[in-house]
Amino acid sequence: MVFLFFNGFICPLVFFQNLRLLLLLLFSFSLSAQQIARLRFDDNFSALKNDSLKKDFTDYLKEIRLGKEARLSVGGEWREQYQSYTHFNFGEVPSDFVTQSPYQLMHRTMLHANIEIPKGFRVFTQLNSTARFFNPNPITGQLDQNVLSLHQLFVDIPFSRQWKLRVGKQEYSLGLERFVATREGPNTRTPFYGINLKYHQKNLQWDAFVSHPIRIKPGVFDDEPTDEILGGFYLNYRAQKRMQFEPYYFYFESDLREYQFKRGLEKRHTIGLRSFSSSGNWNYDIELAGQMGQFNDLSIAAFMGVWDFNIALKKAFYVGFSGNYVPGDRSRSDSQLNTFNTLFARPPFGQTVALNITNTWNFSPYIRYQDFKKWLVTGRASFVSRESTADGIFTPNMTPARPILGKNQASIASDICNIYALDTQFFPTKHFSFQLELGYCDAGNYLKETGSGQNVHYYALRNVYRF
Repeated sequence: MVFLFFNGFICPLVFFQNLRLLLLLLFSFSLSAQQIARLRFDDNFSALKNDSLKKDFTDYLKEIRLGKEARLSVGGEWREQYQSYTHFNFGEVPSDFVTQSPYQLMHRTMLHANIEIPKGFRVFTQLNSTARFFNPNPITGQLDQNVLSLHQLFVDIPFSRQWKLRVGKQEYSLGLERFVATREGPNTRTPFYGINLKYHQKNLQWDAFVSHPIRIKPGVFDDEPTDEILGGFYLNYRAQKRMQFEPYYFYFESDLREYQFKRGLEKRHTIGLRSFSSSGNWNYDIELAGQMGQFNDLSIAAFMGVWDFNIALKKAFYVGFSGNYVPGDRSRSDSQLNTFNTLFARPPFGQTVALNITNTWNFSPYIRYQDFKKWLVTGRASFVSRESTADGIFTPNMTPARPILGKNQASIASDICNIYALDTQFFPTKHFSFQLELGYCDAGNYLKETGSGQNVHYYALRNVYRF
């Protein structure tokens, strides 16, 4: 049924669907001497420079010689994701929605080529095709569908073994993506137009960059840069075998964000520090950040604290708790804006609810099975409350979620919701992965008093093939 649906779609998707069938027929399930990275421009196939190490068909698409020294690698990804919601967004949906309980099939195909030229020069390019089916509600291009786009195209220009300049359209993933993320969960990933100065040595690496986020549209080659500016630096320093530090600074300028029903020019500075341990029998991750700047005639003064601690009860079994304290605006009548902006962060509570950590405090106990080979299973409960009753709550992309214009804006309730989620990931080979997500969200009094406050049920099944 999926094949017929795709073949009845428009030409670019027909091309990618036929390519997908070809890949499935030709590619074997065997493990190969390759490392497939989450950011595909970080793939490492250097072990395959020796042809005798190539074991399956996909290996011969890597380290293809172009002349005496230049090399070409070709790769890609096919992903299908089925999602089902009961009472999407707590039942608070726009008037043009047909249903508040949609189910949908999310399709994604990506193809890339990497050309390495002597002396460290490199060109990387990637095509993207995403589409949504079965959901009768309006399509959101930024998340759901982007029929065909040039997702990435950049060049690396080396100055030495440690220094290089990267210029072009590219993905960013910094730290745990609490500020700048690829947004892997939604159907369409997030690229930027940017310039990066990168430094790398054994225990120290950092990026300095300036970029324009991209407005993703649902059609063919119709994406366009926004006027927003995102820049700064991000540093990673390994102080000891297990101890790492990541100081960072971001500058963000935009007139697209909204606070308390007002839009204006926002110039925001973020200074932060993340300290965390490498994987072991006990682990920690602590991140603190402060923000300052100007929004219209208001001065910005905001803060974020996030933490995660866990300990291994026995091999591969962990128990832990995470959480956040992110204060909101203190008053609508003073000269300050205390709302914290998470910029382009990943969804902190997964796909069950479109909720950000801004103006919340949250406690999340969890249990996890992680064998670092085949399985990653996490069961988590998140108890989320509003920190300031003078401020609302936001979605992960910093769109105001509550209060809603024309509805109750004077609620002093604090409890937002309790989220219960199970995430199971299985990696049978280096090429294939499968994921099952189950989520239930119990809506709190703040949601019920300010609009629709229905409980949310969510499940999703995702399969990915990468080569």
